Amino acid sequence: MPAAVLMTQLNVWFDVIFTALYACLVVGLLLHLIGNVISGRAKRRFIKKEWPHHEGGPIPATPKLLHFQHVAAMIALVVSGMYIRFPGLLPFVKGPYARWGMRWVHYVAMVIVIINLIVRLWYAFGSKRRDYKEFAITRRDITTAPKVIAYYLFLIPPEKKPHFGKYNVMQKMTYTTFVPLLVLQAFTGLALLTYTIPFTGAITTFGHSGVTPRDLLLGWWLGGMVGSTDLAGWYARTAHYVICWLFIILTTVHVYLALSEDFPAFQDFFGLTGAEHHSGTPHDLEHGHEDTPIFDEPEHV
Repeated sequence: MPAAVLMTQLNVWFDVIFTALYACLVVGLLLHLIGNVISGRAKRRFIKKEWPHHEGGPIPATPKLLHFQHVAAMIALVVSGMYIRFPGLLPFVKGPYARWGMRWVHYVAMVIVIINLIVRLWYAFGSKRRDYKEFAITRRDITTAPKVIAYYLFLIPPEKKPHFGKYNVMQKMTYTTFVPLLVLQAFTGLALLTYTIPFTGAITTFGHSGVTPRDLLLGWWLGGMVGSTDLAGWYARTAHYVICWLFIILTTVHVYLALSEDFPAFQDFFGLTGAEHHSGTPHDLEHGHEDTPIFDEPEHV
C-alpha cells in the first residue's frame, strides 16, 4: 500500500482517537467539578474566598499582555486550523474564498504566536524582570509531586497541597512543555506553507529558484530519510495536527484548573481584578529549606 494512503488512513484514525479522547476528558473534568462540590472545595474557594497564596506580588503588565495576545492567537489558530481540515465545521463561514480567508487568519495568528514566544523567552531570560526561575522545576517540586497529584485526586485536603512559589510542579511542567511544542508547531506550520498561496492556488517558492519552504525545512533531511519531500510534508502535516490536539487538551485542563482552583489569578492575568489574591492563605509550606533548581543558573550581572 502506498505510503501516502497509509498516512491518510492514519490521519483519519487520529480524528477518531483524539475526538474520543477529548470527549472522555470533558466527562472527566465534569466529574472532577462534581467532586469539588461534594468535597466542599468549591464552597471554600468561591464562597469563603480561600484561594491559594502566591508569592512575589502582582503579575507584571508585560506577561499579562503577552498572555492575552497568546490566548487570542491560539484560539484563532485552533478554530481556523480545524476549519481548514474540516471545511464544514463552521456553517456560517462559507463561500468560494472561505477556506482561503481562514488560511490568512491562520497565518496571521501564527506570526503573532511566534513573535509572542520570542518576546516571552526574552522577558524570561534577558529582561530586567526575568522570571525564568519561577518556572524552574526544583528537587523539592519533584519530591512533592505525588502530594500535588493526590490533592487533585481528592486524596488529601487542600491545606496539605505543596505550593512553594507562584506555580506548583504540575503547572511548571505544563508551561515548560508548551515551549518545545510551540517551537515544533511553528516549524511544521512554516513547512506547510509550501502547499498553496491563498487566493491563487500557486505553490509557494522563494523567488525564481523553485525552492519551497517544505524543500528548505524538510526536503534536505527528512525527505531523504523517508524517501521523498512530498512524504516528508505528510509527516509534517500529521505532526502539526497531533500537536494541535495536544494544545487543545492541555489548554482545556489548564483553563479548567485556573477557573476552579485559582479564579482570582485567572482574573488578574486578564486584568479583571487587582492583586488582592496574593495575600491569601498559604499552602502547607516547609520553611528553612532552600528551593533550588535542578540545574543551578549563575546570577546575571
